[in-house]
Amino acid sequence: MAMRSSSGLTASLARLALTPAVSSSSAAAIASTSTLSRRVAPNSRPSARSYATTLQPPSQYSIGHLSPAQPAKKAKRLGRGDSSGRGGTSTRGHKGQKARTGNGKPTPGFEGGQTPIMRRFPKRGFVNSFAHETVPLNLSRLQTWIDSGRLDPSAPITVRELYLSRCIHRLGDGGVKLLGDGAEVLSQPLKLVVSRASTTAIKAVEKAGGSITCKYYTPLTLRALVKPEKWTGRGRLLPRESMPINRRDLLYYSDIRNRGYLAKMHVLGNGEGLTSPSSSAPPSADAVAEANDIVAEEEARVAQQAQAGEIKREDAAAAV
Repeated sequence: MAMRSSSGLTASLARLALTPAVSSSSAAAIASTSTLSRRVAPNSRPSARSYATTLQPPSQYSIGHLSPAQPAKKAKRLGRGDSSGRGGTSTRGHKGQKARTGNGKPTPGFEGGQTPIMRRFPKRGFVNSFAHETVPLNLSRLQTWIDSGRLDPSAPITVRELYLSRCIHRLGDGGVKLLGDGAEVLSQPLKLVVSRASTTAIKAVEKAGGSITCKYYTPLTLRALVKPEKWTGRGRLLPRESMPINRRDLLYYSDIRNRGYLAKMHVLGNGEGLTSPSSSAPPSADAVAEANDIVAEEEARVAQQAQAGEIKREDAAAAV
């Protein structure tokens, strides 16, 4: 026992011998430094502003350095269970439809289980996705624009002139359809090129000594016709005129009774029709008169055959 205590005392003395001695001056300096640090410590921490100004940007930026622009709202963090610290009801409240799994919020129009209003009152009709929207234009409005000097009756009147004179305010996706309201006020011959025209409008225009041609347009060719500077100003070529590919459009523009440009091309037989492929200007008066005479003779012949019973009435329309 005495040997153990003596060995422990020897080890303690050895450790004391290895510890460097501290002078009285060094001890005083350490004491003064600790005292100064205790006095300065509360005010020695830099402010947030000085820290932000002295903070150096990272040498290389990465995705980890990106942050949303302020004032951005942080996403709501929700826990799963009480142990997460954000569990419990997870901001959904107690029970109810909106607290269930999947967050089953009712869809718009749901009325708690009773028959919704859109089923109680059935809708009528349908939306034809294949329909072309044409802008209606009556002859009375056209004559008003001519009388006020906003349209020149001696020059061809196309969709471009109608739009630039604000006789129409939109193009639609099918162009302009000429209607016969106000046919009695039409007083001078006109050269018109529109997308469609009613029978009354065609008769009124031709009775006044004018001509009308129904031409097929797509939304792209309509924009190019009205605002060609959108292409030419950028050094681009104007889009080529499109031919109708729909059966309904082919039948309409191939029928001379509708004054379709395809039918007039066939009647004249010159391969170009009444209008040039590169221009929407109407044909000359001689070409129109020749085409109208041929059309009138053909219609009279087909009508006589239909009355005599040689051909069926439905075949007569196709023959014209």
